[in-house]
This record gives sequence, structure tokens and C-alpha cells, in this order.
Amino acid sequence: MIGGRVRLLLLGGAAVIALTGCELKDDGDNLVNGKTMFVENCSQCHTLARAGARGVVGPNLDAAWQRSEHDGLGRSTFEGMVHRQIQEPNRRPQVDPETGKTLPLMKPNIVTGEDAQDVAAYVAYAAARPGEDTGRLAATGGGKPEGTAKAQGGKLEIPVGTGLTFKFADAEAPAGPLTIESVNDQPTEHNIAIDGGGVDEKGEVVSNGGTSTVEVDLKPGEYAFYCSVPGHRDGGMEGKLTVK
Repeated sequence: MIGGRVRLLLLGGAAVIALTGCELKDDGDNLVNGKTMFVENCSQCHTLARAGARGVVGPNLDAAWQRSEHDGLGRSTFEGMVHRQIQEPNRRPQVDPETGKTLPLMKPNIVTGEDAQDVAAYVAYAAARPGEDTGRLAATGGGKPEGTAKAQGGKLEIPVGTGLTFKFADAEAPAGPLTIESVNDQPTEHNIAIDGGGVDEKGEVVSNGGTSTVEVDLKPGEYAFYCSVPGHRDGGMEGKLTVK
């Protein structure tokens, strides 16, 4: 890690920020690592525009910074708050107002040590900051879904991507029986589901290399494939399936 990183010391429950060296730059090693760790571990639940994160289960971090700024807090103080939340997140159950289901709780220390410091530094740097990441940060983190998944031999594969994405933006399949599989290499749980045209099927929720599967018999038309885990579809984890 570079010498100019922001060090966070927690003393007696109070966050103390010690600035060492120069100001953080958008290509600093700690910010690059922080964005990488954020996309892998946090983007499924939180919104942070510069990281391409659109999660809706946890707090919107862009909005959280704007509130903090309105209250007169600086970004270094906000960094300390984020770091503390990583260590001791809110444990009160939250309910999805649309489905009535209890939303997943953030695990304490989802990242630890310098990774946690780096995530806090990146969030404090990026939250509600206009524009897009530049330098090495621009090439860091999750990508967007691209291309079209095409069915072959009665099977359609739509793997999970990074954050709240599938690897493909849309999909195509011929009419008739179809098995849709979605491999999820993330530790975060996801599944594959499909609806439209009277169809409403949901696969098993899986993680860490598991495969979620649905079997359907589709007529020509347009359908949606998505993740049915609460908050994930709202966060953008869906695409269009065209059946011809």
C-alpha cells in the first residue's frame, strides 16, 4: 500500500483520522484495491455511481455522503464512518416494502484489515463525486453486461457477472422447451428467474460456483430473465429474453 494512504485508528470507540503524506489520488494503490473490494463485496447491496453499483438493499452511499456534507462533515470523517459500519453494521432487520420479505443483513467485517480501510477510502473518495473514475480506477472493478446469450440444443446459459449483473445484456431462444442455467461464482447469493407471457419461474438461490436452473416451455414473444433475491432486480439484475 502507498505511503500516502489514509490511516484510520479506532480509539475507545471514537474514529480518529490520521492523514499521512499527500492527498489521495485517483490512481493510488489503496483506491484501486478499495474499488476492487467494493465491487466484489458491496456493490450487490449499495448504490455508488462511480463503481457502477446500483444495489438497493443497503444505504445509497452517494445520498449518504450528500447528507453528511449537508451536516458539515468532511470526506475524511465520512471515511471513518464507513469503516466503522464495515466493522459494526446495522443489525436491525429491514423489510422489503413491496414483497414483505426480510432483506439480507450485512455481515460484520465483510472485508477486513487494509482491505476494509481501502474500501472506506474509495467510498469516501467516490461518493457523489461528479464525473467518472479516471486513471487506473477507470479499468478497475465490475463491468457491464454485454452481448446476447443464445440457446443451443435446448439450453440457455446466462452466468452471473460482477455486482448486480448477469454477463449478458439479453438473450435469444427458439420457441419450445428450454433449460436456463446460471452459474454464480460470487459469494453473494443469486438465482435465475423468468417471467412474462404467463410464465413465472424461479430457480434455486445459489452462490460460490452453484448453478441455478429453470425449465420452461416458451411461446414466441418477449420475456424477462432476472434475479429474484430481494432488491437485486430493482438494482438492475435483469435482461430481455426474445423467443422466436
